[in-house]
Amino acid sequence: MREITIEDIGNQRVGDLLDDISKNQGFYFAYNSNAIAADSVITLSDFRGRLVDFLESTLGRDYEFKESPGYVIIRYAPGSMELTFHVEKDRGNPLVVEGKIKDASNDKGVHLASIYERNILVSTLSDPGGNFKLTIKRPGETIWLTISKENYRDTTVMLLPPVQVKPKNKWSRYRYYPDDSEGSGLEGTAFGRFFISSKQRIQSVNLGGFFAYSPYQVSVTPGLSSHGMFNSQVVNQVSLNLIGGYTAGVNGVEIAGGFNINQKDARDLQIAGLFNVVGRHAQGLQLAGASNIVMHSVSGMQLAGLGNWGSDVKGVQLSGMFNVAENIRGIQVTGVINKSVGETGNQIAGGVNIAGKVKGIQLAGLVNMADSSDYPIGLINLIKQGSKGLSVAMDESSMAQVAFRSGGRVLYGLIGAGYYLNGNPMKYAIETGIGVHILRRGPFNLDAEMVNRASTDFKKHSEPRLSFRLLSQVYLGRHLGIIAGPTVNYTYPDKGATVSSVIPGWKWYHNTETGKALYMGIYSGLLYRW
Repeated sequence: MREITIEDIGNQRVGDLLDDISKNQGFYFAYNSNAIAADSVITLSDFRGRLVDFLESTLGRDYEFKESPGYVIIRYAPGSMELTFHVEKDRGNPLVVEGKIKDASNDKGVHLASIYERNILVSTLSDPGGNFKLTIKRPGETIWLTISKENYRDTTVMLLPPVQVKPKNKWSRYRYYPDDSEGSGLEGTAFGRFFISSKQRIQSVNLGGFFAYSPYQVSVTPGLSSHGMFNSQVVNQVSLNLIGGYTAGVNGVEIAGGFNINQKDARDLQIAGLFNVVGRHAQGLQLAGASNIVMHSVSGMQLAGLGNWGSDVKGVQLSGMFNVAENIRGIQVTGVINKSVGETGNQIAGGVNIAGKVKGIQLAGLVNMADSSDYPIGLINLIKQGSKGLSVAMDESSMAQVAFRSGGRVLYGLIGAGYYLNGNPMKYAIETGIGVHILRRGPFNLDAEMVNRASTDFKKHSEPRLSFRLLSQVYLGRHLGIIAGPTVNYTYPDKGATVSSVIPGWKWYHNTETGKALYMGIYSGLLYRW
């Protein structure tokens, strides 16, 4: 009923016009973009009058307008429903409301309309003939019976007891979630289709953004709950699910033997034997035996035996196999693979890390991949804005070696293989290591490397060697360069292995019985980088 004034409308998009009104009046319009042609252009003269009159004249009488704190809700509702019902009440027993819902234009029954009581939080759906039956366990209270169906105007009737007018349950609160496309796609996921019944999905569509609050709910399965079919529209403080539950959300604690599914938000603590699924945002701690799946942002910690998935993560993802996030400002830790498309804080994986821009450390047992990452630690680091190089070199032990170096602006990884040319019984060698770029000045680079070499005869014994290298590089062009520098080495052969009495290089320490030795050598060769 608010009086508004709009001047110089002229030709304007409907969406822009509604935005201007909402800014001037201090509230938001909430509507489904598929129901209102927001891009269409209208021509109007100046307007002075009530907001409801302006909306009716602009959009037409096929729309319904509702108020919720901070919002004016616009619904496309060309149809209207008629309700006929009767009440059966025996003293001391629940109150039973039976009735029929008809389309006012053709007198036909309306199928799958939602009938619910806002305060007691019970609901049902109409059958193909429009008939329904609703049992209310607290008949001494005022009953607000609401009928809702997509593309129909809502209808509410109030059943008054002899004296009591106000509902006794002071804990019930209500909230409207605008249709911002967040959480609306949960029912379309594989989890949603499998675990949420078609009737529950229809209930969610009919009731739209209307949600109630309750201190608790208990369920055996998503369809067998203390809130009945209304559980998809209730946000609970405590939610206990024996096998699994489907609710609007939780602001407190939710525990399930199998799974928890929340249509909207989850706050504080979720624990599930198998998985947690949240359609909108999760804040706090999620624990799952298998997976945590959040359709939008995560703020807190996700711990799962199998994997975690979130869009914008601020906190920690810890799992046994995989973590997936669009952006993560925190850390991902997993046994197999981490994936982040956008900006990432830190990643630690036993197998592979995949990211866009990494601001912290990437630590992987095998491979790091990123658009940019200054501190990747792994055998192979495929960084788009980093460097890669292939070297052919030889050291003081007469081992001819091919090595692949890859990394970012600061750190890089090394993996190589070699063959001894001096008749060493341990003929073959594999090297892995990590390096740091100390200096880059035009054609001259200076790197330091810590490398572990395993020499073996592929039969019985091996001879590990740990080396520190200080390597200078002089490039003759853009790609080809010379690499050379001193090395400090420590060898410690397997017990029982054949040890050499001759130590190459400058020997500092040598135990002829065990073969352990500390000595200095040299490393040199050619390097091709790209």
